[in-house]
Amino acid sequence: MSSTDYDKVRADAAAEVENELQGISDPFERRAKAEELRDQASMELSLLKPERDKLLAAAALYRYSRGMYAQFGIKYIQLKRITAAALGTLVDIYNPPPYPLDRVKAAKDAGLPNPDDLMEQAIDAAVRYEAAEARRDTALGHLEAAHEAVRTAGGRMKADAVERPDFEQVRQDAVDEIRKEFATLAVAPDERLLLAAQAVDQAEEEVAALLPERDEALLSLAFYTTARGIYESAGISRTGLARAQQKALGLPRDAKIPTRAEQPAAARAAGVKYLKDAAQELPATAKAYEGAKARQSAAIEIRDAVLPVLAAEPYNWGVDKLAEAIDRDTKIVRRVLDPEKYPTYVPKAARP
Repeated sequence: MSSTDYDKVRADAAAEVENELQGISDPFERRAKAEELRDQASMELSLLKPERDKLLAAAALYRYSRGMYAQFGIKYIQLKRITAAALGTLVDIYNPPPYPLDRVKAAKDAGLPNPDDLMEQAIDAAVRYEAAEARRDTALGHLEAAHEAVRTAGGRMKADAVERPDFEQVRQDAVDEIRKEFATLAVAPDERLLLAAQAVDQAEEEVAALLPERDEALLSLAFYTTARGIYESAGISRTGLARAQQKALGLPRDAKIPTRAEQPAAARAAGVKYLKDAAQELPATAKAYEGAKARQSAAIEIRDAVLPVLAAEPYNWGVDKLAEAIDRDTKIVRRVLDPEKYPTYVPKAARP
């Protein structure tokens, strides 16, 4: 019986490939890496096979024992076939000839080696061969899966219809929620200001964190899948989608975006990630983002409504104290307290 656990050898080798491919979600990149790993393992097998076969045949002839094939992690017929090939007597691979009566003489005539540690060398070669074969087969499995994944028109992943949320309702629900929360607060104006400022900061942080996540899912769908109209799933316009694509590809605002057929390659070259679950992530992240933006706007309104109260009698808070309380520049406070003297800046693009 073999003392070598070949099942574990194969499992460990397969795990090496799985670990290398596990973090690659882009099917094109995964396919390329799987091809690389397959080729490496195939090259290793081509180098190992002559050495392994010579050692296994020598062991089968010089040191034969019942059940020896198991010590090399192969079947009986395989060892018999390897031995016949080494002796030059193999005609039919499915029906190899019997072992010669004088095995030692046949081995010597064929020039097979017979070192003192023949069995150790043979087992070592067999282990390395089985590991390489497991790596190759695992990579091949990923190649087949990757090929199936990218087998779409234009080299794009097939994608089902992506949810198109009711963003107006999402925004309204978010506004209603925060307004209801503050409507039930029975606290002094200074504490109300502090809580409102905290709500603004929290929503602002969520917006900053969710935007890149939303765009990552958006761009994955836009560049790598057959999904259409995904800007509606993100709560933006066609122009907004085009601008996001331009930024992702490093293009200026007036540059032409590559055609749909060219986009997957251009996106990969620009380092745009493929997300396997983008169709589910985009609407979910977009709803969270739009909700956070709506809460931010509502929280700012609540915060700004308290500023004049604390600036007046009996509190008489100055601009500096108010700005410190909300952790904002004094310009923000002045615009709220005296909007005619300090009007809010409106970008040209947003002006009527």
